[in-house]
Amino acid sequence: MSQLPFMQLYVSDYLGDTMHLSCEQHGAYLLLLMALWKADGSLPNEPKKLARICRLSHAKFNRVFEEIESLFVVTEKAIKHGRITKELQKATEKSQKRRESGAKGGAAKALKNNKSGLA
Repeated sequence: MSQLPFMQLYVSDYLGDTMHLSCEQHGAYLLLLMALWKADGSLPNEPKKLARICRLSHAKFNRVFEEIESLFVVTEKAIKHGRITKELQKATEKSQKRRESGAKGGAAKALKNNKSGLA
C-alpha cells in the first residue's frame, strides 16, 4: 500500500470532468479515487468489493458505476485511473529524490563532523 501522506486534488480538473455527476456519483467516484491512491493505483474489478468501498448496496453500486465507469480504466481484472497513476508516479519520484538528497546531506554532515574531530 502507498505510504504517501496525501493525495492532491486538482479542483478545476475534477469539476471539469465530473460536473454531470449526481451527489451520490461524486461520492462513489471520490471514494474509489481515494481507495486507488491507498492501493497504489489498482483495485480488483470485483463489484461487491467496489460497492463496499463506495458504501453502496451491490444493486445501487451497479447503477452508479454505469455513470462513472468511463472515468476509469477498467479491465477484466482491475480498475485504474489515469490521473491517479500519473500522480502516484510523480509523488513516488519526488519522495525518492528527497530521500536521496537527505541521505547525501546526512553523509556530508557525518563526514564533516568526523573530520573536525581529527583536527
